[in-house]
Amino acid sequence: MKKQFKTGNVLSIAAAHLLHDVFASFFAPLIPLLTQKLGFNYAIAGLLTVIQRIPALLNPLIGLMADRLVIRSAIVAAPVVTITCMCLLGIAPSVAALGILFFVFGISAAVFHVTAPVLMRQVSGDKIGRGMSFFMFGGEMARTLGPLLVTAAVSWWGLEGIWRLIPFGLVASLVLFLNLRKIDKRHIQHQQKTEKAPLGQTVREITPFFASITPVMLLRAFSKTALSTFLPAYMVSTGSSIKTAAVALALMELTGAAGALLAGTWSDRIGRKAILIAVAVLSPVLMGLFTIASAPWQWVLIALMGLVLFANTPVFMAMIHDLETDRPSFANGVFMTLNFFAGSIVALLVGIFADRFGFVTTYQLSAAIGLGAIPFTCLIRTKSNDSSAS
Repeated sequence: MKKQFKTGNVLSIAAAHLLHDVFASFFAPLIPLLTQKLGFNYAIAGLLTVIQRIPALLNPLIGLMADRLVIRSAIVAAPVVTITCMCLLGIAPSVAALGILFFVFGISAAVFHVTAPVLMRQVSGDKIGRGMSFFMFGGEMARTLGPLLVTAAVSWWGLEGIWRLIPFGLVASLVLFLNLRKIDKRHIQHQQKTEKAPLGQTVREITPFFASITPVMLLRAFSKTALSTFLPAYMVSTGSSIKTAAVALALMELTGAAGALLAGTWSDRIGRKAILIAVAVLSPVLMGLFTIASAPWQWVLIALMGLVLFANTPVFMAMIHDLETDRPSFANGVFMTLNFFAGSIVALLVGIFADRFGFVTTYQLSAAIGLGAIPFTCLIRTKSNDSSAS
């Protein structure tokens, strides 16, 4: 018997992701302004990203709790914390204050990104790939709108005035709360079995899958982090204005939203692995071309890079929820931990390389490292639905 795809519920959860990540995406376009105001380098910018991701080490524990508790409250509360922290970046008096804001924001981001995909799975029926694509579409659209919103706020009120966005975010959170209340509690309670397999058995069941995708996540993190975190800084360092840099990031995230929406849906049809291989090949090639292209072609390549840059995440998330385990939140928590851990290490390295070698060389090196993900992607084992899909 086929399970129904609950479109209204899916859109509500995607909207929650949109709201959370609009404010979560403020840092990248603010890096040039914050470095100028507080006098820190790109390595410190990378370190702040590491601090933000430290709470991700608790993701498996958050996942275990989410498998037993009602998770709608967490999905509503997390955006409120994120909105507050990110809107206070402009008035932070020191790097230490930024670190505190990023750590608190990291906790809320970890809670949201572990719990929300699990609820999305429950309302997606038999179309898990499509559901995860909608979820990622909300996130990527947020990272399209976020840089434009914060850049506009800076132009209106200055860097120190972006705190004025907090009331707007809180009103949106209230609307989100009212929408999420409409989700049938049975979708949440469905996953909360009174009897679960021992945790050790769950770990043994999911370990082969995570062992196969971890090298891919780590190697692809170089191009993904270099672009999503440092693209505005790259553009400014090569002569663009802060507004042009924000538009470039917004364009990449906009096409990234389209790529995320299409990738999960197509993976339901032609197979998860086929999408992952295409992404692994195209991403480093496009990034390498970007570093040598002239200005008009750079914009074309920015759009194309966005299309493939984030496409593997909804596919990975669909594969996780394809796993036969009764602890989906725990499995999702492990994925988020690995994802954030890889991104944290790479963010620090990219910042150090940019300080030492410049952004062009750093981007070329990131693209070359990304090529190493291709053979590991070919070795990933997927469920039999891939063969049937193709």
